[in-house]
Amino acid sequence: MPLRYETNGSVGVMTIDFPEKRNALNAEARQDMERIVIQMRDDPAVRAVLITGAGGAFCSGGDITTFARQTPIEMRDRLKQQHRVTQMLYDLEKPIVTAVHGPAYGVGFNLALLGDVIVASPEAKFCWSYAKVGIVPDGGGLYLLARMIGTQRTKVMFLTAEVVAAEQAQNMGIVHSIHPEETLMDEAMALATKLAAGPTRALGLGKAMLNRGMDMDFAGFLELEATGEAYIMETEDHQNAVTAFLEKRIPTFEGR
Repeated sequence: MPLRYETNGSVGVMTIDFPEKRNALNAEARQDMERIVIQMRDDPAVRAVLITGAGGAFCSGGDITTFARQTPIEMRDRLKQQHRVTQMLYDLEKPIVTAVHGPAYGVGFNLALLGDVIVASPEAKFCWSYAKVGIVPDGGGLYLLARMIGTQRTKVMFLTAEVVAAEQAQNMGIVHSIHPEETLMDEAMALATKLAAGPTRALGLGKAMLNRGMDMDFAGFLELEATGEAYIMETEDHQNAVTAFLEKRIPTFEGR
């Protein structure tokens, strides 16, 4: 299978492993990804997610040989399937870390952007290569990146198909931290494990509030905040944290 899935403690790890294609996504890989994302979403033992690529690449985009001559109906069906995965990851109320080494091009770049925290090696490269093949970005990329770095920079990356190195991506606010190739996965796993040990419900709800709040007026957001706060009071994570605070000890989060 083009993708591998395993758990490491409370972290679900999805690895794109299709080195002969530089981890370019074909139909089988997309279907595999949908199956894995559903599994991570629905497994209460998975409290954080780590997404990465094997063989010196994160994901070099879509496998153009599998869709270059698709009919409009076939293309729409392909994108609708991809969009199900994109929406599930965007809505996932669990922290997502994406660990990028080598190319994150096209839809691979957009997959990386679905991470709440992006960590990278110095060899990581980000590029929207869509203009080179005469198509527009898919996988929600324009929406995601514009909210991260602004519309002007987003336009430039699309129009020029500029390759952005790891350090430049960090300066732009895309990458959180850069680690040597040999320690990248250890650092990414340490971060994902730390997040998995946190109050998952509060972290997930905070993510959802931020995502929804970008498209709401202030009054609507405050109502969302009040509702979220009321809900979170009943979670095991919150109650454990309050008890730990009163007992002057460090809280442990294992509930939902």
